[in-house]
Amino acid sequence: MTWNPLKKNYLTQRPTFAPPLLSHAEDQELDLVVQRLIYIESTIRKLTKEMKKYIGALVNLDRADQRLSMNLISCGLAQNNDEYRKIVEEYFSVAAQVGKNIQEMTSLCHKTFIEPLKKFRNEFVTIAAALTKREDLVTTWKYLYNRVKKLQEKKDRTASHIAKLERERRAEEAASKELKTVHAQLLTELPSFLEKRLEYINPSIHAVIMIQLNYYGQTTQLYTQLMPTRYSSELASSSTVTDEEYQQAVSTELNRLRALTIVKDD
Repeated sequence: MTWNPLKKNYLTQRPTFAPPLLSHAEDQELDLVVQRLIYIESTIRKLTKEMKKYIGALVNLDRADQRLSMNLISCGLAQNNDEYRKIVEEYFSVAAQVGKNIQEMTSLCHKTFIEPLKKFRNEFVTIAAALTKREDLVTTWKYLYNRVKKLQEKKDRTASHIAKLERERRAEEAASKELKTVHAQLLTELPSFLEKRLEYINPSIHAVIMIQLNYYGQTTQLYTQLMPTRYSSELASSSTVTDEEYQQAVSTELNRLRALTIVKDD
């Protein structure tokens, strides 16, 4: 099998065992490491995909919010009612600010999460290439090993046969030496890569948490400003606002909305 650098080289292939050159324990050790790498690479792809979906959902939500605020401010009632016009203008202003926050948030998510994980995934392409090289070496060694075995089983002891056997044996020894070297190198480097993976991924996770904390905190603050003045002043004057007090204020406003003529049953 030949590695094609133009293909999307997802890490999917487990290593082929190579007895009797390599012991079962040696082969199994590498196989277990590769299985963990396959799982991690797959998880990183899923995380990147889900983050893109999350960003897309935020962008779509912002577009809907912008259209709603634009329609509210452009309707005829806003031109004829000063109180209504003030409310929708404030809402329009807040929606615009939230939209800017979303743009900043999506940009930061790309820079601190998607791009770093994309670079991290490039390491798996290199690992896939190294494992493919090992597979090629296993194929070559098995072919030469079987050739030597067949030649040794023949009873022909002519000079040409002995010379051919010697050439094949030297080729098999060279192939086995290279395979052992590559196998040992993989057993050294891949576990080390696994141990350090969290050092690379954790900063991206922490960055996303901080980005969301900042975004949702600012958004909550902006929309809280749209609350009626008497409730905003009450909440602002209190050094600590309990969840019960905040929910009571929100419930009061919802009850006022439900009492409006436009939401009453005919």
